[in-house]
Amino acid sequence: MPMELNVNRLDDGDGVEATLRTHSAQWYKKCRLNLNKKMFDQQSRAESASGEQSSTGTPTVHTRSAAAHRLPQSTEPICFFCNKPAGTADLHEAATKEIDKNVRRCATELGATELLAKLSAGDMIAIVAKYHRNCLRALYNKIRPAALKDEDADRLHGIAFAELVVFMEDMHADEDNAPVFKLSDVANLYKTRLEQLGATVTNRIHTTRLKDRLLSVLPDLRAHSRGPRHTSLV
Repeated sequence: MPMELNVNRLDDGDGVEATLRTHSAQWYKKCRLNLNKKMFDQQSRAESASGEQSSTGTPTVHTRSAAAHRLPQSTEPICFFCNKPAGTADLHEAATKEIDKNVRRCATELGATELLAKLSAGDMIAIVAKYHRNCLRALYNKIRPAALKDEDADRLHGIAFAELVVFMEDMHADEDNAPVFKLSDVANLYKTRLEQLGATVTNRIHTTRLKDRLLSVLPDLRAHSRGPRHTSLV
């Protein structure tokens, strides 16, 4: 287990599941990911292989195809895209399905076999992928010409929204100076990035719909309204 947990405390006598249901148990998404079965199985296999090597003194041989589907082993967290440690820039943890969805789409369109191999291990949230924000933006920018050519509005909106989520996550990472976002300013940022990507924005951004999408993917975000035109996100 990745943490000390007395399972007996979760059983009132009718089983763990019944106890959790009775008390309407809830959990943080990141805490739940610590108990991801796929990650647990991968860690168990790695520890088993390590134990086998230490007992026999013979290093385990891995095939090239198997190695291609694993992230480089390192004691220090590395970027999912460039395979480099944080350095002067912070690494951010993938926390929304939107990022995984857009990264997969970009990797497929670009034919990025190495990136696709990494994604085959599971979605970016499940494998706790970390990345440099600039590396993610660079990936998005690589498909900009294709986006302009195809005029795929849904794809451009998805990319702009994913970048907006990353930006707001970065700002909220500063616990000593929690930002307050005016919904109108957030909508303008979203519109500006859409135009930079080549999308034609003829209508006003639907701020209520944008607010609801942000609240759905950023569970720590809260909306405070002082009237129909004075909504803030904190």
